[in-house]
Amino acid sequence: MKLLVKLLLSLVILLLVLVSLGYAVLRSHWGIAAACRWISDATAYHLSIERLSHDWSHPLTFHIDNVTFGEDGQPALLIAGKLSLSLTARQLVNPTHFAQITIEQGTLILSNLTPEATLPISADRLELQAVKLLNPYPTNCLSAEHINGVLSPWMPSQQALLGKKFTFSFSAEGVHVAHRQFDKLVAQGDKDAQRLTITALSGAVERGTFEGKLSRSAEGEWQIPTLRLDNIRFQTDKGLADLFATAMLPPVTIQDLAINHLSIVGPDWVANDVSANGQNLTNTSGSAGRLALNADSLILGTDQWSQPHLRLTAAEGNIILDQFDAGWAKGTVSAKGQWLRKTGEIQLDTLSFSNIRYTLPSDWRQFLQTPLPQAIHSITLNNLSVENGLLIDINPDYPFQMTAAHITGTQLQLAQQHQWGLWKGEAEYYTAAATFNRQDIRALWFTLSANSNKLSLQNIKGLVQEGPVVGSLDIAQSPTHPFALSLRGEKVPYAAFTQWFWPRPLSGQGNFSLRLKGNLPSLTAPPSSLQGTFTTPTFSQQVGVE
Repeated sequence: MKLLVKLLLSLVILLLVLVSLGYAVLRSHWGIAAACRWISDATAYHLSIERLSHDWSHPLTFHIDNVTFGEDGQPALLIAGKLSLSLTARQLVNPTHFAQITIEQGTLILSNLTPEATLPISADRLELQAVKLLNPYPTNCLSAEHINGVLSPWMPSQQALLGKKFTFSFSAEGVHVAHRQFDKLVAQGDKDAQRLTITALSGAVERGTFEGKLSRSAEGEWQIPTLRLDNIRFQTDKGLADLFATAMLPPVTIQDLAINHLSIVGPDWVANDVSANGQNLTNTSGSAGRLALNADSLILGTDQWSQPHLRLTAAEGNIILDQFDAGWAKGTVSAKGQWLRKTGEIQLDTLSFSNIRYTLPSDWRQFLQTPLPQAIHSITLNNLSVENGLLIDINPDYPFQMTAAHITGTQLQLAQQHQWGLWKGEAEYYTAAATFNRQDIRALWFTLSANSNKLSLQNIKGLVQEGPVVGSLDIAQSPTHPFALSLRGEKVPYAAFTQWFWPRPLSGQGNFSLRLKGNLPSLTAPPSSLQGTFTTPTFSQQVGVE
């Protein structure tokens, strides 16, 4: 028995001597250099350490100064001024697992780690203090400075450097993600496989601040309980439709959105000083949500909207326009209505213009020939009102201007089957003065009615100089749009009709009657054929009659 005790005591003393000798060797420059060479030769990684230190007040923690670490054949993954390793009893069975790893004043270069690599170390807790992060890949630009934080546990695996399940709490400065810079970034939350929860997120970006909470499900759906954006101003090279294209986004729902003084400058659009509040906003169908938005100004191409106010409600995939008011074209515009998702119908209960002064874009005729997007099948105006409007077209081929125009309309179907037109409804039109192809007409008035068969302008009345003109116009709703125009008048200068549509020269003044028919390639195009008679007390002129 005494022999066994002496043997055990000798083994303990020998072990202590070996540990003491190993400790002394590792603390020497020669010993630490030898250990680094052995690790570099025996593993797929290279390691360089300048000095190893230890404080007996924390006997299980070792400090390493000026360490570099990386894969063989690759530049260093980690360059750190100080690395602390805290031992744990688990290392008796897993020597490369530590209780805690602390990196101080270091740089992590993620691009120097190959995707197939799995780091050979792990820890119950990974702590970063004043660490810089670099990942200069052009397709995945990510960098950050002065990172401080904790990740627990840290169990890296292939293509998952941070591990698959952990909690985290970090702060960082100068974070660059996809060429966008964030400052004072703070985030905390947890990750479990594909599920991610961020319980707190805040920071500064584009001269403003943001804060919120968000989570991602294993299926890739994002839930954002709260999101607040304040005083953010930025530029983008994307068009307005591209920036907010929901098809490019994963499924996302924002339960509570608050935006204050947001300004965005795009290639041909500007949104200035936007403030908004939203609840349950989503790009998925079947959910309900609300959005209230106002701005100082909105510029779309050549159009400028001042003080726009917008309120939207989403229900069962439909979008209800509760309110839209804005200053536009030196006047005002307002609207209410809805878009029905299943049928693609836009139904505007009211659309009102007051005191607008609007010059049509040069391509307005081509625009009306362009099919509507797939999501818009038809457009119906239940009530249209234009008060004291000025409408101008500066097309040199056929310019026109309508001054002090007043228009009312009911049940006007302006599009069907993705095509613009006037397919149904009734309207009344009056303008105090108008000019068509440099020929004036005053007090122009008519009523309009449309159905699936034809478009009719009835009770046309106007004054050309001092002469009254009355008549009617019928246009069929077939693809060739055959039309029939009937006019008569007194004391009218005949040359006015040459300016408007009559293809042969006319001169003189007096009473007249006109019958004209032909075909229109479209409602906005000139006639493709004409046949008719212009009759006066002294002469008669025909076109298109053999």
